[in-house]
Amino acid sequence: MSSSKTAEAERRIQQAFKTNGTSLNLSGLELHTVPKELGNLANLTNLYLSQNQLTAVPRELGNLANLSVLYLCQNQLTAVPRELGNLANLTVLSLWENQLTVVPRELGNLANLTVLSLWENQLTAVPRELGNLANLIWLYLSQNQLMALPKELGNLANLIQLYLDGNQLTAVPGELGNLANLVRLHLDRNQLTAVPKELGNLANLSVLHLDQNQLTAVPKELGNLANLSVLHLDQNRLTAVPKELGNLANLTELHLDQNRLTAVPRELGNLANLTELYLHQNLDLAYPSPEIIEQGNKAILTYLREQWKDGERQWISKLLVVGEGRAGKTSLLRALRGELFEAQQSSTHGIEIETLNLPHSVEPDITMNLNTWDFGGQEIYHATHKFFLTNRSLFLLVFNAGVGFEQGKLIYWLKTIHANAPDAPVILVATWIDERHADLPLSDLKQQFPQITGLCEASNKTGEGIKELQQAIINTAAELPLMGEIWPTTWLKFAKAIRQNEGKQATPQQFWAAMTKAKVSEDSQPVLTKWLHELGDILFFQDDDEVNDLIILKPQWVTQHISKVLTAEEVIKSNGIFTRQCMDRVWADLPPGLPDFFLRLMERFDLSYRTRESPDISLVVECLPFEPPAFQPLWQQKQQEANCKEISMKFQVSEILPGIPTWFIARQHRFTIDQGERRGLHWRTGVLFQDRDAKHLGLVRTLRDESTNADYLHLTVRGPVPHNFFDVLREGLELTLRRYPGLKVTRLLPCPDPENTNCIHEFDYANLTMRLERIPPRETIECPNCLEIISVTQLLFGLHYTTQDAVIAKIDRLQASNQGNFDALQDSVEQGFTELRELVQREVLREIRTVQKQIESPCPSVFVLRPDDRAIWQKDIGSQRINLQLYCEHPGCFHPVQEGGLYPIDNPKQWLQEMTPHLNRLFGILKYVTPVAGPWLGVSAPDYSELIKNDRAQTWGNLTRTTTPEGDVMWLCKDHIKEIYPTSS
Repeated sequence: MSSSKTAEAERRIQQAFKTNGTSLNLSGLELHTVPKELGNLANLTNLYLSQNQLTAVPRELGNLANLSVLYLCQNQLTAVPRELGNLANLTVLSLWENQLTVVPRELGNLANLTVLSLWENQLTAVPRELGNLANLIWLYLSQNQLMALPKELGNLANLIQLYLDGNQLTAVPGELGNLANLVRLHLDRNQLTAVPKELGNLANLSVLHLDQNQLTAVPKELGNLANLSVLHLDQNRLTAVPKELGNLANLTELHLDQNRLTAVPRELGNLANLTELYLHQNLDLAYPSPEIIEQGNKAILTYLREQWKDGERQWISKLLVVGEGRAGKTSLLRALRGELFEAQQSSTHGIEIETLNLPHSVEPDITMNLNTWDFGGQEIYHATHKFFLTNRSLFLLVFNAGVGFEQGKLIYWLKTIHANAPDAPVILVATWIDERHADLPLSDLKQQFPQITGLCEASNKTGEGIKELQQAIINTAAELPLMGEIWPTTWLKFAKAIRQNEGKQATPQQFWAAMTKAKVSEDSQPVLTKWLHELGDILFFQDDDEVNDLIILKPQWVTQHISKVLTAEEVIKSNGIFTRQCMDRVWADLPPGLPDFFLRLMERFDLSYRTRESPDISLVVECLPFEPPAFQPLWQQKQQEANCKEISMKFQVSEILPGIPTWFIARQHRFTIDQGERRGLHWRTGVLFQDRDAKHLGLVRTLRDESTNADYLHLTVRGPVPHNFFDVLREGLELTLRRYPGLKVTRLLPCPDPENTNCIHEFDYANLTMRLERIPPRETIECPNCLEIISVTQLLFGLHYTTQDAVIAKIDRLQASNQGNFDALQDSVEQGFTELRELVQREVLREIRTVQKQIESPCPSVFVLRPDDRAIWQKDIGSQRINLQLYCEHPGCFHPVQEGGLYPIDNPKQWLQEMTPHLNRLFGILKYVTPVAGPWLGVSAPDYSELIKNDRAQTWGNLTRTTTPEGDVMWLCKDHIKEIYPTSS
C-alpha cells in the first residue's frame, strides 16, 4: 500500500473515532488488513471496505450493533468470521468477487438482512440457515461452484430477486416454487437437465433465465406464470416446448434460439404482447418455415398471429424439371398430366411454369398442387436457372436413356442442384426407354449425392413407366417441408388470386391495395410479398431501389425475354455488346417502360452491366467469347515494375457452375480496363481488372489442374501494395460463390518460397486461420516441400482479421518514418500507407457490422466526437459539451458529411461511460478514420441511436445505406455511391 493511501486510511479511521461517525469509507485504499479496533465504533451504520487486498477481516466487526450496511466486495477474502451473524441490524452485506469457499451458517441469524451478495466466489454450497432470512429481498449467488441448493431457500417469503447463474447446478429444489414474491430468477449457465414444475407457482415472476443449460424439456406449468415478461430458454437441448407457453399473456421476450426444435407451438400466436421471438440456430426447425424465419422477428410474429387467428393448410410446392436440351422434359410433364404426346414438341426457351395435380400419399381427399418449372436445357440459359433452383423443392433430373447418363451430363446437373439446393430431393428420370433402357451406376451416384431418392424409367411416347413415376413423385412431394404448411386464410386467398391472375405486372401500390382489399393486415403485407417471391409466384426485389418499382406476376415472362437476349445473334457476334437499338428489336413486343426495367433486372441478376462509354450500351457477360483478349502484355508489364508485389489465392470448387466467374465480372465492372472492341479485358472464364488509382492489376481465371483434371478459380493481384485491391476482389468472388449454398470450396495460398527453390506447395487457408485463432496462436508452419519455416502472420498479412494488428503496426511504422507528414504518406506509392489504411477501414466496418448486426441497424455507425465549436479538448472531456459528427464510410476516404449529421451530446460523462466497453477494441484502429480530424476522438459503437433520435427525418447528413458489389454495407455520400456504381442509372 502506498504511503499516501496508508495515511488517508489512518486519517479516516481517526476521524471516525473522534466524531463517533456513523459512516466510514475505506474502499480502494489497497488495505491488506483492517484494525480490530473498528469494532469499537459503536455508532457506525455504514462500513465500506471494498476494492482492497484483504484476505481476512477481524471478528470484532461483529460488535458493531448498529451496523446497517457492510461492503467487503472485491477483496481476496477466503473466509468471513461467524461473528458477523451478530449484526442484528444489518440490512446489506456485500461479499461479491472474493475467494470464499464457505460462508458461516451464523449469517442465517441476520433477521433484518435485505440484500446478500455472494456472487463471483468459490462456493460449492451455501448453508440451509440462509432460509431463515425472512426479510431478504435480493440474494446473489451467481458465478460460484454450487453443486446443489438447500430446499430451505424456499422459505424466503419476501425474496424478489434470486441470482443462481454461472454455477454447476444439475437440479434445483421444487421448494423454490414457494417464493411467492419472486420477480427475477436467474438459473442460466448451469448444468440443469430439468426444472421443477413448481416454478409454475411463481405468480409474480417477471424474468426467468434458464438458458445455457442441458434442458431437454420444460414443464407445461411454466404456462401459469401470468406476469412473466421475459423467458430465456436458449442454448439448451430442447426438441419441443409446451403449447401452454401460449398462455403467457404478458410475455414480451421469448428466447428459443440454439436448441434442437423442429417446430414451435401454434399457440405462440396468441401472445399479443410478444415483441421479441428468437428462433435462429434451430437447424431442423420446420415450423415456422425457414423462408419466414429468414425474414426476421417481425415476420415470424406476424405469421404466427395471422395463422393462429384463422389458418388453413396449403398443399402446394415446386417441382423443378432440369436436364440437357432435347431430353424430353416438356413431353414428360405432358405425359404426367395425361396429355397426348407431340412428336414435334418445340424446345423450351427460358422457363415454362404449369401445374401438376396429384393425390396426397396418406392424407385422404387431399390434392397436392405442384407448380412445375420446366427449364430450358440449352447451356446459354443455365446462368439464369440459379435464381429459381431453390431448396425445399422437388427436382426431376431428366436424361435421354438412348444417349446415356454421361452424355446427359448427370454429374454436372447433380453438382449444380447440390450447389444451389443441397437439401432438395432428386428423382432421376430416364426417358426414351422405348428405344433403350437406362444404364448407370445408381448406387455410386447415391453415395456421392444422397439427395437422390431413386431412378424412374419412362417413355413419353408410349406412356410406359409414367404411373410409377407419378407414384414416386407423390411419395416424395408429400414429405416436402412446405407441403401442408399452415397459411393464414387471408394470405392463402390472396396467393390463390395472384396465381390465377392473368396479368403479367403490377405496381407495388396496386399490389398493396389488392392485399388490403383481401384483408391482409398491413404488417403482414411485406411478409407475404417476400414469401410469394421466395416461392417463385412473383418477382419483386422490394429492398432494391433499382428494381422495386414493379412487381412481375409471371416470372417465366421475364426469363423468356432475357433468354431472347442471350440467344440473339447480334449480341453473340458482337462479343456480348447489347445496344439500345438491339434492345428495341429483341424486346419489340414489350410495352413502353418495360425494356428499361428488364435491363435493370439483368443487371440485378449480374447478367449484364452498362458500360462507361454510354448508358445505351450494355455488356452481356454470358455472351462473352471463351477466347481471352491480349491481356498478357499489360499483366507482364506490371510484374516488371520495380516495387511490384503479388498475392494470389486458388479457389478449388466442386464444380465450375454457370455464373462463375461471369457474375463476378458483372458485379465488379467498375474496375474494368476499357480497352478493345470488347470494352474491357474480359472473357467467359476470366478478367483483368484495375483499381481506381491504376496502381494494381487483378487477374481472375478459371483454370484446370493438369494433375487432377479439376477446375479451379485463381485470383492474383499485382502492384506495390496489393492487399487492399486483393481484399475487394476476393470479397466479390466470395459473394459469387456464396450464391451456391452447397458448393464445396477449398482456398489455397502458395508457399512464399523464401529461398527461391520454385516451391509448388500450397497451404490450406482454413488451416492457417485456425492456427492464428488458437489460444495461444501458432504463428509458424513448416512447408512440407521446401522445408522452410513460414510465418503464418506474414502469409496471411491483410487477408484475415487476426493480422489486423500487424497491418496497423505497419501503418504506424510508415507514419513514424514520415514524421507525421500526411502529404508525404499520401504520395508514397511504394510504402502503401493509403492502401493499407483503406484495408484497415474496410475490415473495421465489417467488424462493426458483425458485432452490431448492422444489416438491420437504422443509422450509420462511424463518427467522431469533437468539442463544441471545435474548442481545445479539456483534460476531462466528459465535463465539456461534445458534438457527434457522422462520417461517410467509404474506405480510404472517410470524411465528415458536408451538411447536417452533427448531434450534441447532452450528458458527455454518462454517455462516454456507457460507450467505453465498445471503444476499447476500436480506438486504436479508428485513429486512422481521417488524419485531418486532428485531436478529435474517433469512435464507433452500436447503441447510440438514442443520441440522434431528434433526427426524426432520419436524413443522417444525407448519407445513404449502400450495399457494395462485394456485399459490404456502408453509409455513403452521393459522390462515393457514384464511384462504386459509376454506370447506374
